[in-house]
Amino acid sequence: MMFLVAASPGFGQTPAAVPARAEITISVYDYARVSTELLAAAEEDARRVFRQAGVETVWATCLPKLEKIQPSDCYIVDTTHLMLKILPRAISAQARDRSDVLGMALVDGKGVGYYAYVFYDSVQRVAEERKLGHAVLGDVLAHEIGHLLLGSNSHSVSGIMSAHWYGEDLRRISEAAMLFTPSQARMLRDRLESHKVDIPFVTRATATGLEAPF
Repeated sequence: MMFLVAASPGFGQTPAAVPARAEITISVYDYARVSTELLAAAEEDARRVFRQAGVETVWATCLPKLEKIQPSDCYIVDTTHLMLKILPRAISAQARDRSDVLGMALVDGKGVGYYAYVFYDSVQRVAEERKLGHAVLGDVLAHEIGHLLLGSNSHSVSGIMSAHWYGEDLRRISEAAMLFTPSQARMLRDRLESHKVDIPFVTRATATGLEAPF
């Protein structure tokens, strides 16, 4: 699913924080070579957004690879361990022709998905034009991972899962106030809690995105 930004008025809402009781791990492959400081700040922003919803996130850096052996977290993909790739630009020509497309998540018809992508050139453009720094990247990370956890048709009319971010939403980004709605937060926690009991699918992932069952 694609994530869009627009520039006319809109709205959002801020649910109250709840105690975190669910956890998800995200393996991050940074092909865009985002600065270490900016990426760390963006991940912390995304962590805050999920924590507000009662979900703890663990961000595992898998690229650039500094060690000869990568952490095992970089190879496991299942319902509580997802993969996010930050690409220099969109892969498809259709997405590249639209500067408002900031990322996408691969979710099938049953609402199952493990891989999300962020298109850094478009994110960087919005951040520079709006003077939002790392905040845009952090919220895009949270948005795309949100799609993987919430399943199909998970866009909302307000909050961080809005399909289009408008002028008011961009202001809320600058104030660290773009969050999951209360109903989305409950769904996130419920899905992750249920997956602790029944993890239906595990794959071995690679840096190129190819995968094969164990």
